[in-house]
Amino acid sequence: MDINALKDNELITGISVLATLKHVDQMEIAKCMLIEPLLSYSKVLQLLRKSNSSVKSVEDLIMKESITFSNFNERYRDKFILSINSIILFKKMGLLSVEENMIIFRGNNFNFNESSLGKKASTRILASKNLAKILSKGETSDLYLSLRIKI
Repeated sequence: MDINALKDNELITGISVLATLKHVDQMEIAKCMLIEPLLSYSKVLQLLRKSNSSVKSVEDLIMKESITFSNFNERYRDKFILSINSIILFKKMGLLSVEENMIIFRGNNFNFNESSLGKKASTRILASKNLAKILSKGETSDLYLSLRIKI
């Protein structure tokens, strides 16, 4: 079995969503769908995991950090099913709930410091605070426009 086949999976994505929601309590479903595609860029992940990151918006990523999101629409589509499956799985586990257009954090008992989560999950947990700040600013439609997502 190819170890890279396990690189993107529902647990890693679910932990990323859960960790991001921990900082804002709830978020629109459409914004949650951006978490995995954004964190799958290694440069974005490395920038956001730093506690002193100065990135405050998607525009900062594009302008100040010169991150090219030319293939973001394709990445968004590739990660769409993975994101949906993760949300459903973590909802079934009682760590998230879905009400109307919002996903709500219910993971107060989840141990984000558990070493068995692995390095990849730990890195995403570190990035989640800054990602939550970015996603909570502005309208969802503006984020999708900035990232050039075609619906």
